[in-house]
Amino acid sequence: MELRHLKAFVIAADLQHFSKAAEQLGIAQPALSQLMRTLESELGLALFRREHRGVALTAAGMAFLPHARQSIESSELASAAARRARRGEVGEINIGYHSALFEANLPQLLRHYFSTFPEVKVSLVDAGIRAQFDMLLDHTLDLAFARVFKDHLPDRLRTHHFSQSNLVLLMPDNHELVESFTGELAMLRHEKFVFLHDTAGIGLTSHTLQACRKNQLHPENIMYVPSLMSIPGLVAAGIGLSIVPETMTRLTMPGVRIIPLAQEEVVSELSLISRIDERSSAVLHFIEEANGWG
Repeated sequence: MELRHLKAFVIAADLQHFSKAAEQLGIAQPALSQLMRTLESELGLALFRREHRGVALTAAGMAFLPHARQSIESSELASAAARRARRGEVGEINIGYHSALFEANLPQLLRHYFSTFPEVKVSLVDAGIRAQFDMLLDHTLDLAFARVFKDHLPDRLRTHHFSQSNLVLLMPDNHELVESFTGELAMLRHEKFVFLHDTAGIGLTSHTLQACRKNQLHPENIMYVPSLMSIPGLVAAGIGLSIVPETMTRLTMPGVRIIPLAQEEVVSELSLISRIDERSSAVLHFIEEANGWG
């Protein structure tokens, strides 16, 4: 029993007229009649009886009709599910992050993805950069968001640009330089700093210190902390200064002055990291969706 037979039967049953049904199907009436004869022969019973102005369902036809509709609907649902899977709209994705969720557009991307593609199960894993690399390589993670230099990536991984933030200076609002600081980093050479711990030397702090060195600032007195969230509080307490992505200023509090930096190249890039040989439709679809959200 073929799906085309069922579709032709349902349309003929709804219209109760073979000529009108054939016209709707875009076939000749004899061809429709042959489809119905084939279906009735396979079932071993009559589905229609001739009427003066058309056809009517027999008792067998009336009993068969709801099941024919259900078979067509199930076939359409199966086809739609297969198409969604092919497009990557069904499946599972494990995504690593650390401080990346401070980037405003990343939570917005995730919210869009959760609501638009509910058949993709997305799990978020908080992990440092080196752990993200290891988990990507052993397929524990499928994707990761991190601030990392491309030349620090393992050979089997690649980056996709997601977003870029200017770096800004956080300074206690009672600091002696708070009114006179011009944005030139070299003015801060004798200051104490608070930075995120970066044991691998490839993450946000590494980015920041490289930008400092390019601008004649070589911090020597540094306090390293395990969480970005603690930095504004430590700056407000007068422990030191910090240089962070501008997106982090949402966490600032009373006692902290946010100061733009004068150097245009003092920026931090957030990358989406994937495996070079990735073949998962769901993962590739997420990468495609992420384009343009940065």
